[in-house]
Parts: sequence; C-alpha cells; structure tokens
Amino acid sequence: MTRCIALVAILLMTSTQVQAQGFFKKLAKKATEAVSSKSTAAADSTSSDSVKALKWDEIPVYKITKVVAKNSDGSIAKNEDGTPLVSYQLVDQNGNVRSAAAVKQQQKKINKAIGNILLKVGGGAALGVAGGLLASKGKTTGGIVGGVAGAAAGLALSAGDIKKAKALKKSMKDQEELLAQYEKTFTAEGQPVSADASAMAEVESLVKEELALSAEEYKEKLNSPEYASADNWDVPTV
Repeated sequence: MTRCIALVAILLMTSTQVQAQGFFKKLAKKATEAVSSKSTAAADSTSSDSVKALKWDEIPVYKITKVVAKNSDGSIAKNEDGTPLVSYQLVDQNGNVRSAAAVKQQQKKINKAIGNILLKVGGGAALGVAGGLLASKGKTTGGIVGGVAGAAAGLALSAGDIKKAKALKKSMKDQEELLAQYEKTFTAEGQPVSADASAMAEVESLVKEELALSAEEYKEKLNSPEYASADNWDVPTV
C-alpha cells in the first residue's frame, strides 16, 4: 500500500513538472511573438532615422526671454507707432527664437523620437527575457536566470541611450509646462496678455534672460520661416 502511494506521488510530481515546463515554453513563445509583432509594426510605421541615437546636447531647451531691439547708440528701438520694439519670446540655448506654435511642432517630433528609442530598447529587453526562458528549456530557476541574462543582453547596446532618453522625456514634460505657461501669459506676438501690475509681476517672474538685438536682427528673426514653423526642422541625430 505504501509503495502504491509513493508511486502515485511520484507520478503526480512528474506530471506537474511536465505541465510547468510546457507552460513556460508557451509563455516564452507568446512573449517572443508579441514583441516581434510590435517591433515589426513600429519599424513599418517609422523611418529608420527615427531610431538613431540623438545628439542629446543639440535638443533645444527653451527659456522665456525678453527680446529687445536696440539702436546703435544703445537706446531701445521703436515701432512706427512709437511703442518699444520689445517682446517676450521662446529662445533656446543656441539663440534660436521660435513661436509657441513652432516649439509645439518640435516637441511632437522630439517626443516621437524618444518613444521610438524606448520602444526599440524595451523590445530588445523583452526579447532577451523570452530568449532566456527558451534557452533554459522551461526550467523554473534556469528560466529566471536565463531571462535576466537575456534582458541584460537586450539592454547592453543601448543602456546609455535609454538613460538619456528617459532624462529627456522628463525634461520635455518640463518644457511642455513652460510652453503652457507661456501661452497663458503672452499673446502669439509675444506681448503680455494683460498690462496690470499683478500680470506684469508674473511676466517678470517668468523671464529668465534678456536678449539684445539690433532692430534689423530683431525683425529678421521674428519674420523668418523658422520662427513661425518647424516643418523643416528635424530632430538632430548621430
């Protein structure tokens, strides 16, 4: 009787192990198929350039800047109606002046590029996990160890890129908040929405820098196609 019970127990344990192995194999296969499908879809919907490493230092970062047109004698230039040639603009670290509409276009392109990088690296990591599970032939412990090793392999070539992409993603959220504040406080022409004392105090709190230009440079920058639109601007890549 005891031998029969032991035999039944062994058969049950063997059956459980076989089922577990089958489960892990199916799980790994589905993970591989799902990631491969998503990666293929992403590749079809975006150009090859979209997954290149970015020139991180060249991604524009804007500040609300008081832009002043000055005459050769240092006095503030004036419009034909006698008002000072001064406006509040979005200026990046390289001195490029762009409208809120153009900055929005840039942000969409940058966010798309970040998304593609994170998708590419994340897909590689997931494939690494699936590959590790398959290589372990369904053994629970081996599957975990193999999965971790596979994930590390998937990330190895892009560890720096994903770290920078995540940092840039956070920075872009800050930039989007800045843009929203700009649009709330200034008109499309870069003039304060309100001229009362409290509104002007808020304007001054938002302004981080002042940029002095000649009257000619001022008009040239604010009337340029690059100021109005970012249609011809591409995310800088390596």
